[in-house]
Amino acid sequence: MLSPDLQRIKHILDYCNEIEKTIARYGDSFAIFDTNADYQRSISFSIMQIGELSGGLSEEYRRKT
Repeated sequence: MLSPDLQRIKHILDYCNEIEKTIARYGDSFAIFDTNADYQRSISFSIMQIGELSGGLSEEYRRKT
C-alpha cells in the first residue's frame, strides 16, 4: 500500500498528464485557450486539483523535499 503522500503525488502526476493530453488535443496556442471555455475549464480543474492535493502533503514530506 502506498503512503498517503505517495498517493497524493501519484494523483498530482495523473493531473499533470491530463493537462498534457488537453494541450495536445487543443493545441498550445494561447489564442485558442483564451477563446475556448472547455479548454480553460479542463486546465483550470486540473490545476485546482493539483493545488488541493499539494496542500495535503505532510509537513515531513515537505521538509524532506
